[in-house]
Amino acid sequence: MRAAVAEMVPADKRGTAYGTFNLGYGVFWFLGSALMGVLYDTSITSLIVFSVVMQLASIPMLLLVRKGPG
Repeated sequence: MRAAVAEMVPADKRGTAYGTFNLGYGVFWFLGSALMGVLYDTSITSLIVFSVVMQLASIPMLLLVRKGPG
């Protein structure tokens, strides 16, 4: 991921870009983990459904990123 950030951002803005990227990554990792913890306490089935839906939802993004610009 560091290489991707480096390619997208000019050298003088990389520190801010890395910080912003890591902030977003950490916040959403925490929120997802917290939600999965709540779902685990509520219902294992809902946890499994949430996990599968999120993984399937990530496929279009993966394909878009692999395709690259243009």
